[in-house]
Amino acid sequence: MKRTAFILLLLLFAVPLFSIGFGYHVFEIRTEPEFGKGVFPSSVKYQFNFPVPDLIVGSKTELAFRLDNGLAYRTLRQDPETGAIMAEEPSLYDFPKEYTVHFDEFNLLFSQGFVETSFSENDFLTAFVSIDGRFEMAFERLSWMTGPGEREGVFWEDDGSYRFPEDCTWVGAPELADDRSVFQTTITLGLMFDYMRDLTTVRDGIKGGTYWRFAPEWMLLTDGSASFVLSWNELQLSKTLYAIPNGNELTWFSIVLDDYITYRWINGDKVPAYIQGGDIWGPDVPNASSVITNRLALTFYGPQINSRDTYPSLTIFWDLGWGFGKVLNTSTERKIAESVGSYGIRAEFAIVGIAEFFYEIGCSYDTVFAEDMYVEQSFGFSVGI
Repeated sequence: MKRTAFILLLLLFAVPLFSIGFGYHVFEIRTEPEFGKGVFPSSVKYQFNFPVPDLIVGSKTELAFRLDNGLAYRTLRQDPETGAIMAEEPSLYDFPKEYTVHFDEFNLLFSQGFVETSFSENDFLTAFVSIDGRFEMAFERLSWMTGPGEREGVFWEDDGSYRFPEDCTWVGAPELADDRSVFQTTITLGLMFDYMRDLTTVRDGIKGGTYWRFAPEWMLLTDGSASFVLSWNELQLSKTLYAIPNGNELTWFSIVLDDYITYRWINGDKVPAYIQGGDIWGPDVPNASSVITNRLALTFYGPQINSRDTYPSLTIFWDLGWGFGKVLNTSTERKIAESVGSYGIRAEFAIVGIAEFFYEIGCSYDTVFAEDMYVEQSFGFSVGI
């Protein structure tokens, strides 16, 4: 029923789109190391932009419809019955924690720019609003039941019985209650600013923004499986340390230092997994009411090959994440103040701004879950037009 409602809602939005025609569209194809070792696509994002006139002369007015769907891979971090952090007592939760999620999300976005700038493709200020909807269905991991050693899963015991009782409250994982499917609608309001001179391999300036996402249980067409208010705030500082120009705003070689800071605050009784955490490579930031993340990155570019969007690069990064305040999705009033982090390198080759091939390897440290430092790696590609 939830899937049917989601499809009908998509059709409701999509039918008028074809009647006015598209200006252009962008899409992204993503891979996951857990799916086919990163060789095959696991999710796709589409965006259709309508040819609407600018409401303010010299500033951008945009109306877009975005679809994001595919597979995501998650780890169960909290006890579904109590919300306790499972890795703090590993002997009590000695079973596979990974599972697979099929998801479909849509966003109908409207944005309006203010104050045109000569050095950026964006206006100095941009306000936006969107109506969002998300459908999810969770399954056991893809390797489940492939052999005698894979008969135990997140949701089922190896003898075919429920791992969690049928009357489980699912406080710790509200999106997994009942039939492990959800349909949620939200409203997002935001404001961005851009004072960044960005020529891909040369970046200098500052940009950032803030947005609020509202998901009360009484939202139209929602199934009541989510109840939260999200505030997401981000800031990017960039400085080109060295560059050898190649004429026409291209470079033979450049070195750019970037610092990305985010602060995420959530309040709510039912916070789904896709809205938790922060932006960090490697470990998960604790599911707390406040999360701060920071990435310090030094990137070596070059050379740009015949175009601004074709180049190799090598990035050295250091990520830190702090989770503090009330633990979300729990039946207690517990508070934490914990940190996680990672550092590593990312090699990438971009082709005409359409395809990106990458390889990442790094070391993660996760004191929240009492784990020793461990090495992770991932590789894959993304495609966008």
